[in-house]
Amino acid sequence: MAPRGRHVNTREELSQALSERSWDLLLCTGNANDPHLPYNVVHQLTQHDRDIPVIELSADSSPAAQLRSWKDGIQALLPENPGELLLHVMRHLISELDIRRRLRQTEAMLEVAERHYHQQVLNSADAIGYLNEGGFVFANDSLVTLLGFDNARQLVGHSLSELLPPADQELLNESLSRLFEKHEPVDTTLDLSLQRADNTTISVNAELQTNRYEGQLCLTLTAKSDYDLALALGRHDEDPLTGLKNGTFLTQKLDETAQKALSGGHDAHLIYLRLNQFRDINDTQGQEAGETLLTAIAERLAKAFPAPHLPCRLEDDSFAILFVHPDTEATQKIGRKLFRQVSDLQVPFGQAALNSSAAVGIVTINDNAPPASELLNRAHIAVNSLDDGKGCSVYRSQSSLHMHQDDDAIKRILDAITDCRLKMLFQPVVSLTEESEEHNYEVLIRMLDENNAPLVPSLFMTAVEQSDVMVKMDRWVVERSLQMLKTELDKGFRNRLFINIAGRSLQSKSLLDWVEHVIGELQIPPNLVVFQISETDAASNIDQARRFAERVNALNCQLCLKHFGSSPNSHRVFASIHADYIKLDAAYVQDLESGDLTIKEMQEQLQPVAAEGRILIAPMVENNKIISKLFRCGIQLIQGYYLQPPREAMDYDYFE
Repeated sequence: MAPRGRHVNTREELSQALSERSWDLLLCTGNANDPHLPYNVVHQLTQHDRDIPVIELSADSSPAAQLRSWKDGIQALLPENPGELLLHVMRHLISELDIRRRLRQTEAMLEVAERHYHQQVLNSADAIGYLNEGGFVFANDSLVTLLGFDNARQLVGHSLSELLPPADQELLNESLSRLFEKHEPVDTTLDLSLQRADNTTISVNAELQTNRYEGQLCLTLTAKSDYDLALALGRHDEDPLTGLKNGTFLTQKLDETAQKALSGGHDAHLIYLRLNQFRDINDTQGQEAGETLLTAIAERLAKAFPAPHLPCRLEDDSFAILFVHPDTEATQKIGRKLFRQVSDLQVPFGQAALNSSAAVGIVTINDNAPPASELLNRAHIAVNSLDDGKGCSVYRSQSSLHMHQDDDAIKRILDAITDCRLKMLFQPVVSLTEESEEHNYEVLIRMLDENNAPLVPSLFMTAVEQSDVMVKMDRWVVERSLQMLKTELDKGFRNRLFINIAGRSLQSKSLLDWVEHVIGELQIPPNLVVFQISETDAASNIDQARRFAERVNALNCQLCLKHFGSSPNSHRVFASIHADYIKLDAAYVQDLESGDLTIKEMQEQLQPVAAEGRILIAPMVENNKIISKLFRCGIQLIQGYYLQPPREAMDYDYFE
């Protein structure tokens, strides 16, 4: 074996390595500071939809550890010094990987062959249709004409038995039974009499063969007759309205790209764009209005995505771009920018302007890529996952890795609360404008393992965020935060704390009653307590969020809505609940820093919030270059590692 390897230490280095080429094997060692590192690695591979076997080298290779590694999705757990055993396991895992890759390549090649076959059927002068148990699922123009129908839609869904006399029906049913009930291959020829749409009858020699159509088992019917078929068949790769390539051409290119990606090192992305109001515009303002909007958007796409990228008109209300770029995060920025530009586009039409909101779905094409039909299906899934059908979403493969750990995570948190192994950290939230008497800190939580080593928050928070244990954890955090706030007040420091509240806690009817009692008992000014809820939690149950906000205001505490702008529901949530602070989603800061979002665009998007006099907070400020832009956008408070990482003490120097 002559491997070419790389040593990586961080999540970022692993992501970079995954985007550069195809890898065959990943060896992972435990880390005293991060005992869940192997699980994190598998989780990251799953997020990137990578099929790479993982070998963990560990000091503990007991049966219990073996079981844990299997549950975590690790293919092999070996001792730290495995010797020759490592070579045998590596050869075995690489052999299995090679089989899986060959299978994917074969499936992709099969789908390409089926598609090419179907294209020949589509343009064939022979009368050909596909049948399943319910009837016709496809008929080419020759068969439609042979049977006297106006178009294929009239024939699809019809059972062939409806067009046959009783004697011929029995012959056909026997072939259907062999295929769909007995699962036997069919390759036979029958002489049938078919009734046409005009009630005349023609005799045909019908060839029936087993086939697949759109991944489903079917029978191909080829009908040969003396009936004169005069058809003008043509094939075009371009959409006649927009001049972009059409869906057929895109499908072929997707297959080629997926085939190329299977060999490794040629990752790309599919960007799917759907116009939400196109059909309404077409119905209310006429076909010309709809075509005007499509043409304008097509022109924008053609300019924005020159070769080697490929913009296409996919369906009546949608476009697709084959984006030849391996970086998913960079593609996601492009997707968000495309969503904003299309949604903001005003196309002149008569005395008015045409506009449609949009939904963007992104699918990665890599060495684990499925055939073109599944790539397009994943794009639809990504778009359909968006709330209100607006925004940008990346398709993520569903992972079962989290499910089996829910109970373990809940137990770990309950044990940590009991054993006092939850640690609170504080990160300053600093004003960009003027100093005030109060100093702001966000309360963050970390959990320690049995050896007092910190755990990654995602390992335990994600698994329990919708469970009742989250309410108990929130109470613990609130109680400790208020006690520390009281201690700081006794020292003469007026600190304001931003305390995160989980979505599950919004449903608790007693939480804020208990908070009122604790605040009164400790004699803390209520305006120094800010409860922070996420936009996603608020949007999922707007009535509960509204009641929670009203109760917070009644206590004279304050409310912060975080992750603002992370979903298309942002302004609806903002209008529905009263929040004193609005914390932007980190993507705004990243896009502003990279130039994907201009200062003017940011100002326009934040104008409704600024007009209401809310205090705007920008998180994830990592350098001083972005600060001047944030100030010009009207941001009043900033937070991030550039100022100070989370610490155990509220000790940020506010230049007093």
